[in-house]
Amino acid sequence: MKLSKLRVAVLGLGLSGRAAVRFLLKRGASVTGIDGNRDHLANHPDMALFRAEGCALVHEEEVKDLKSQDLLVVSPGVPPHHRIWQLAREANLPIIGEVELAFREIAIPCIGVTGTNGKTTVTLLITHVLNSCGHKALALGNVGVALTDAVDTLEQEKCAYAVVELSSFQIDTMQEPCLDSAILLNITPDHLDRYQTMDAYARSKAHITDLLVEGGAFYLEQAAFEQYRPLFAQIDPILYGYDPSCSVVAKEGVITIDGKSQLKLPSTYGTRRSHDVENIMAAFAVCHRYGVTGEQFIKALETFQKPKHRIEFVTVDSGVRYYDDSKGTNIDAVIRAVETVQGPIVLIAGGVDKGAPYLPWISAFAGKVKAVCAIGQASPMIKRDLEPHVPVSVYTTLEEAVDAAKKNANAGDAILLSPGCASYDMFKDYAHRGEEFQRIVHSKTSLKRGDS
Repeated sequence: MKLSKLRVAVLGLGLSGRAAVRFLLKRGASVTGIDGNRDHLANHPDMALFRAEGCALVHEEEVKDLKSQDLLVVSPGVPPHHRIWQLAREANLPIIGEVELAFREIAIPCIGVTGTNGKTTVTLLITHVLNSCGHKALALGNVGVALTDAVDTLEQEKCAYAVVELSSFQIDTMQEPCLDSAILLNITPDHLDRYQTMDAYARSKAHITDLLVEGGAFYLEQAAFEQYRPLFAQIDPILYGYDPSCSVVAKEGVITIDGKSQLKLPSTYGTRRSHDVENIMAAFAVCHRYGVTGEQFIKALETFQKPKHRIEFVTVDSGVRYYDDSKGTNIDAVIRAVETVQGPIVLIAGGVDKGAPYLPWISAFAGKVKAVCAIGQASPMIKRDLEPHVPVSVYTTLEEAVDAAKKNANAGDAILLSPGCASYDMFKDYAHRGEEFQRIVHSKTSLKRGDS
């Protein structure tokens, strides 16, 4: 049925929810927007525009049933146990997410990227390489551009590919095959405040394999495959990793695909294992599927800039280097950051706890992290799990933590913000947290931003 014939309720009017409303109104659907924030409904600039276009806006408490609706579109932040979600089930309404609403309208090949860590970097890298090689592509989805906001742009700009970052929350609500290629970068503890077990979280990530069109390709990190092999019993993944048995292998600074196509990494990557090498393996494997050679990939890689707040060098002052890894919002991301940053580290961590223990940090920090400055709601849990193995001090604000880290650091050390937690107890989002960290650092150091 055409969207113009449908009565659609949109639950959650954040970034993706508002994009869904715009998308549906433009296509003539009858739309009801539902949100739990009265101030947001009354004062957000988009709401007046929605009302002017005929969209009904209601607070979630006012919704008694959904019998008058044909479809419920849910925002990724809305959990399945939400009351409105339950009402939709009782009314036998189809329930989809904003991304699937968009995918149903996209005719070009779509590349889906998911995983616990590295999604944004790999999404942007694939997009950059494809564009550098003359294949028009847009990076969309959880990378920051809602998919429904870009459907018309993809057509107008005659794009060849859509490269879409997908969170587990988004994948949960997807049903129809829509991906020409899919990448699952890794599966490590995250979002255990929403998923009751790691197996449940892993199953959510593995659901991306159900979204491949006929003939679609699925790329999977070898470590994730080994740990969760039963989840991939019905599909033949293209494995990438360091073992010679993988289709895509990194060895001594060279990446090989099926023993033939080669890519020699720049010397800056060295020959050791790292998350950067793993991200490049995944991106090269996918780009190779679309005709990109190793030489073309390396040339594009030379001009690629990693997204902000991902082990981003900030400055050096009195021999102490400062790094912003505010996007490190889970346990494994912090471990990867600690592995990457050279020298003794004073770590600033904490925020909103996501349900996973901090105990894996003990072995990962040994011989690397000399002290932890903890902030936010999770700080007591961090202190409980890490001491006496690592000294942990608790601070009320990020500025206090930076001051304390500076006192603890000597020339040759690094001060690393890598929180391992969500940001919304003290900041709007991870980007706001990273920006505040950089502002505080620059206000307290004598040197400006530069190269390490």
